[in-house]
Amino acid sequence: MSTLAHLLRQQPGIELTILHWTPKIETAVEEFERDGIRFIYLKAPSVRVDILTLYRRRIALLKAYLKRHCHHYDLLHVHGSELQVPAMTARLPVPQLLSVQGLVSQYPPFVPGSERWLKALWTLAGYYERRYLPAVHHFICRTHWDQALVRQLSPGCTVHHNWEVIRPAFFRPLVPLAAKRLQVVFLGGTQVMKGFREVLVAVDMLRQHLDVTLVIAGQASPEGVQAAVQAAGLRRLGPAAIECRGQLSAEALAQLFSESLCLLHPSYVDNSPNSVCEAQVAGLPVVAADVGGVRSLVENEVTGLLCTLAPSSIAQHARRLYDDPALRQRLATQAAAVARQRHDPAVIVARTLAIYDEVAATVRVPA
Repeated sequence: MSTLAHLLRQQPGIELTILHWTPKIETAVEEFERDGIRFIYLKAPSVRVDILTLYRRRIALLKAYLKRHCHHYDLLHVHGSELQVPAMTARLPVPQLLSVQGLVSQYPPFVPGSERWLKALWTLAGYYERRYLPAVHHFICRTHWDQALVRQLSPGCTVHHNWEVIRPAFFRPLVPLAAKRLQVVFLGGTQVMKGFREVLVAVDMLRQHLDVTLVIAGQASPEGVQAAVQAAGLRRLGPAAIECRGQLSAEALAQLFSESLCLLHPSYVDNSPNSVCEAQVAGLPVVAADVGGVRSLVENEVTGLLCTLAPSSIAQHARRLYDDPALRQRLATQAAAVARQRHDPAVIVARTLAIYDEVAATVRVPA
């Protein structure tokens, strides 16, 4: 979203304001301008209070602010429905456009029984999504999955297709796979829903025959990962076999891609994961679970390999990429060609502006 914002603010006639919330500021409202973009942050309740109040205090806070100030804007572009923003913008007299990120109301059935707290939170968030999405009439969608679901959640809505902007670092040429160490990449930290447990088992299987290192980016500590390894009874994944990199910049992530065999992305449910798109743009082969909208990004055996959530399936596809350099190169080349065209920033910005013009021309909702 920040990459798109910086591209949009360079367009003539565009004045861009980004509104968000945080419990970390001291004042009720904090405003500043940076790189030609106006930022407004509202002081929100702590995460604990937010949950205990069923998000109602935060919704009321943002809604009251928008009601006072929305007349200054020609269009409200809402990014995602997971954080109850459609409840905050409901019935405002300004044309609205919602870019679908994920659709949280669809996620609870995929949550394993061990993650009851996550299932409860997503069920609560899904309540707001189901209640307020029918009032949204314009959506930007990316995949076959989100388009079909949006039409169910908001009957009669207008769906505009557009892809997401990918950070420039991934478009730069990558050095071929380094031979100094064999490694695979997982970007989900220790998130169960991203397939963290399945990746651990899959890499443990790979290490039966290959000296492969698992590199984890995102929120993960060596201690936490080793605790999960021990809980799963995995014997080949000692501390030397796993490296935790933490949160990486785009440049560092692109460099990591250049040194790796493949990206493993066995998510339980996903719409259009940027990690997959970034890997494809950079030319790193992807092994991804065939869930949600992923098939709109990965054509099996052409621009990547689709697996199931079974660790044996993940390991088998990663092993294929190791055993068959020609397959690895073909998938990388074809994925990069498709993804670089799909995520062409000039095309996405032009399409975004055209959608803005179309939505802004709609009749304003009565106050």
